[in-house]
Amino acid sequence: MARKRDWRSLWWLILAQPLPQAAGAAAHLNLRKWTPPSDADARLAEILTGVAPKEAVRLGTQLFERTTSRLPDSLGFASPVGFSVRHPVVALDMRGRDMHTSRVVTVDRTGVRSTLYEGPAQHWSLCAIDGETVVARREFDSGGYRGDTEIVEYTPGREAVLASGSGLLDAVVEATATGFVVGTKMNGIAFAVADGEQEQLNLREFGFRRADLFAVDATGTRIAFADDTRILVTDSRLQPLHDIVVESLRHGQINAITFTEDSIVTAGYDKGLYRWQIIGGRIRGLHDGWHSSPRTFFRLNPVAPWNLLVAEGGNVNYHYDIATLERRDAPDFLVQAGPDDKDDDLSAPRAIGKFASSPYGRLAVYEGGLALPTRASATDFHSTVVQDLEHPLTLLMKPVSTLTTADADRIRPHLDAPPGTQDTYALTATERAVLAAAIEACAWAPKVTGG
Repeated sequence: MARKRDWRSLWWLILAQPLPQAAGAAAHLNLRKWTPPSDADARLAEILTGVAPKEAVRLGTQLFERTTSRLPDSLGFASPVGFSVRHPVVALDMRGRDMHTSRVVTVDRTGVRSTLYEGPAQHWSLCAIDGETVVARREFDSGGYRGDTEIVEYTPGREAVLASGSGLLDAVVEATATGFVVGTKMNGIAFAVADGEQEQLNLREFGFRRADLFAVDATGTRIAFADDTRILVTDSRLQPLHDIVVESLRHGQINAITFTEDSIVTAGYDKGLYRWQIIGGRIRGLHDGWHSSPRTFFRLNPVAPWNLLVAEGGNVNYHYDIATLERRDAPDFLVQAGPDDKDDDLSAPRAIGKFASSPYGRLAVYEGGLALPTRASATDFHSTVVQDLEHPLTLLMKPVSTLTTADADRIRPHLDAPPGTQDTYALTATERAVLAAAIEACAWAPKVTGG
């Protein structure tokens, strides 16, 4: 593009790249021959060309390893992952010493923190309350039957059965700001432990048949239950907050739900995404993303620091802008192994990998085979990656055009900490310089026209 002096196309390409790659591409931009379409474009170009391109590109190749920790075990497709609302901790169900045992661990930014259980139980849903407390739904396959389902709390050296019985089959557990919530599938009842007190809600009184399809918001204080085309929002004590909404939806019956930054997003059996917001105390449907959804999605994973919604449909992960629900490119390390030229072509080999995050998740979890920069060894396909979404360097994984002043506010404290203050993250001089440029870019990126 530079040789052809197609500065406009080059500038569009630069804006679509994360800052380290954008700085490398901006080195080919001739500021004397290119006429920026606006003052904001001109100022952003000056910022990008002021970054040492080789150092920035080198940093870009290191971002994945700098923001992740790797576990030597593979999760497996059915292994549950559960996050904590109040702590940067995730609970994982890993394989134990042999194929007949499982191991429940908590993991933080640095790796495994605690092993809370190892034995024959199978875990189907779990969440972390803190670094040393996990609540899980488990069953025993050997010598038992599916009616022996239990909700259990694991702490170091101890386990406590909180509830048991066939009514808990296929129940789902999630952490909240005050404790945790359990939604059952068989009898449409949800119960929660909030500040040590147990609360219960019979959703059948609201026309629901099930209570296992729900999401907890980023604050851990709101829960959105869904069934068919109904939505009910409660607080963490299961007290309804708004009138129930029932709406005819183009995507059909809801089969996945999540909170994004300011909305609720649902996916349906007839394909598509739909956005809801709470406006004036009422739940209101806003718009759908049906045209950009090639298949039925069964899980929705929001990643707010990347402005990304990861939707799992069949054997493929799809990536959407978290605000517009439009398809967009994913960071390189989330690109699947194998070609994906046709959305509905499943004949080509591909490795979906397991991906998990939540509105309140400060970590993301996925299998190593999903990440392109980790293909140096075959063992990378049999590992679990835990990524720290709060690491300041995650800012450098977002396309320049998506940077906002809110991103700068999140990162600035790590650069402005007084000398001698112990910060969670140790940053090199190069990292600090590139982050400083990124913070400055955050003020101009929302104003660029890109023309």
